[in-house]
Amino acid sequence: MKVFLKKFSIPIFFIFIFIFIRTLYYRNLFVFIYDQASSSIKVLEIWKNRQFTLIGPPMSLKVENRQIFFGGISYYIQLCFQLIGNFDPFWSTYAFMVFSALMIFPLYEGIKKLINKKCAVTILILYSLLPFFIESTYSLWNPNFMFALMPLLLFFMSKFKNNHSYWFFLIFSLLNGVLFQLHYTYIFTFIGLGIYYFFIKKLSFKYFILYCLGFVIGTSNLIIFELRHNFYLLQTLLIFISHPKNVSQHWFADYYALSQIFFFFIIVAYILRKKITTKLNILLFITLLLITIPYVTIYAKGRNRPKNWFYKDELYVYKIIKKKFSSVNDFNIFEFYDATANTQKYFLKRDGLQINYEDYYHNKYLYVIYHNDQYMKDPAYEVASFKPNRIIQKWNINNYYIMILLERLNR
Repeated sequence: MKVFLKKFSIPIFFIFIFIFIRTLYYRNLFVFIYDQASSSIKVLEIWKNRQFTLIGPPMSLKVENRQIFFGGISYYIQLCFQLIGNFDPFWSTYAFMVFSALMIFPLYEGIKKLINKKCAVTILILYSLLPFFIESTYSLWNPNFMFALMPLLLFFMSKFKNNHSYWFFLIFSLLNGVLFQLHYTYIFTFIGLGIYYFFIKKLSFKYFILYCLGFVIGTSNLIIFELRHNFYLLQTLLIFISHPKNVSQHWFADYYALSQIFFFFIIVAYILRKKITTKLNILLFITLLLITIPYVTIYAKGRNRPKNWFYKDELYVYKIIKKKFSSVNDFNIFEFYDATANTQKYFLKRDGLQINYEDYYHNKYLYVIYHNDQYMKDPAYEVASFKPNRIIQKWNINNYYIMILLERLNR
């Protein structure tokens, strides 16, 4: 035990810091909305129906009613954490955060062997304390899974460096494929690593075959999907490229560059490897800690999305809906930030409470969560079409939002 603690005292320390910082953050700013809620519903259905899927969640980009889908492995990674958390969104996400913390072990060993021990400590400081990386561990989401698995990639890179094993290089290449299907922006990192190994390190053609083979194995589910569906994803990509002005949503967001930013820090650490000292690491640690503590505490709630709406409010809404389910069960839900209320529908599906989830034209009742009494002026058809109606009951969810139970009168 003493030998273990001596050998791994540094990563153990950073695991503690990693978990402590993010526990503070979860307490002040845990959310379960948008993509996390919709993907959690899909994962729940996969588990309950014992389904198998080759593709995962869609990209936000859309053109001509077509979307590009990420790889299905995203759902199965998420399923692992939802099972650990017993499908409770908070504890499932917390389990993912702890997993990300444990990735400090392979990250430390990998960077230590690829560069040196002091650079490994530098990367651990950034991985644990940089606010941009903290954001990647508070939701179950495919770009975050990609980032959490990158330490394993670096670990196998270091293993390959030691003995040039074909097996280690194949595993490393397979991981590249897995990371790519979690988010397609990883292709730039994959190309960069290929340039490093085959143009700088000048590995033999055998390794290039392994590099391609591992990538194909890691993306095999996507390849099977493409073969079965007449190359749907490739055709959609070509439409995106040829009609960029017609593509809805944004082309870029900061989290798209998670892997590139992470590798950028590693490259910088390598360049500065002879100048990085223990004193410099201590200074970096203290500086980031002073920035991060306020970021995850006093300033956290100010960054909440949507504004003044928290996970505890979702739980309160669901508590009311569930309590009234015996008398009000022909209903649907409209929330101000998500017209189809995926968060509430996740809770309902998890607990086996059946309603017609998609129908907003024939339901007798409608729960409306809104910031004032002007909800009927909202353009979303989910609420705008619910008329004539009368108010059955109102609840104050917090100081900013109310919930109204409406009854349709023309049934």
